[in-house]
Amino acid sequence: MPELPEVELVRRELSRSVEGRKIEQIELSDYVYKGHATGRKTIVKQDVDEFKEMMMGASILKIGRRGKYLFFVLEKSDDIFHMVGHLGMSGAFFITGALEEIENLNYRKHWHALFGLDDGTLLSYCDIRRFGEMSVVKRLNDFAPFSRMAPEYTDPDSLSYFLTKARNEQNSKKSIKAVIMDSAVIPGVGNIYASEALFSAGVLPTKKAGNISAERLSRLHEEIVNVFEVSLASGGSTISDYRGVSGQSGSMQDRFKIYQKKRCTQCGHDVKTKVIATRNTFYCTKCQR
Repeated sequence: MPELPEVELVRRELSRSVEGRKIEQIELSDYVYKGHATGRKTIVKQDVDEFKEMMMGASILKIGRRGKYLFFVLEKSDDIFHMVGHLGMSGAFFITGALEEIENLNYRKHWHALFGLDDGTLLSYCDIRRFGEMSVVKRLNDFAPFSRMAPEYTDPDSLSYFLTKARNEQNSKKSIKAVIMDSAVIPGVGNIYASEALFSAGVLPTKKAGNISAERLSRLHEEIVNVFEVSLASGGSTISDYRGVSGQSGSMQDRFKIYQKKRCTQCGHDVKTKVIATRNTFYCTKCQR
């Protein structure tokens, strides 16, 4: 699943390419319509006709990001509204002249939303596993996940908020890995970067959050920020499905210190694995405590 750095890279590319453009055509895939016909609301999480009517003719003012979510600031008939989207496990946006120009065949076959723009380009949303989502909301605060989300890691209040939330009554008895993957504590941390940040900070992922000192939690926050920034500079992580808007892969996976490793890159000890918060976690019992 794309985590914060991958989503931020998509935001930056979309911002350069589609801000100021107008949506002139919309087409949804048969999978979307079939999903809605059976009550599953595939990709589009509201009535499809309502979604298309709202999006058609709208101008894209800005592309934003909150945690792992993208949002489009849209204007139509002097009315401002938003389309919020999540890439799920394998979602990707592509900007091309036509659908056939998407080089990756698997993505090309699994398109689900096509937005024809007024400059002749095509903004395609493709999703192999179909876990992504899109919905139109009037105000961003109307979107429930945003109402409980912590400040972004770039916000000056992020560290103090993180320290308070990580050891509050609700989180103190949870494993620290589960805590940092909660967007109400710090947004955007998924399975990969949780393992990497905990390793760099020397913190065992199984340790109860309430048993970790403020000093060590501050170091962990610092390492979360560091791993985000290194990933952004590396074009994100491509484990299997992630692609940038231009179809490129990232190289952050070449810089992993612990994730999917058999031996610790620091001490050579065998790497342990354990399922925490439903995800396989990698850690070293010698370098992390």
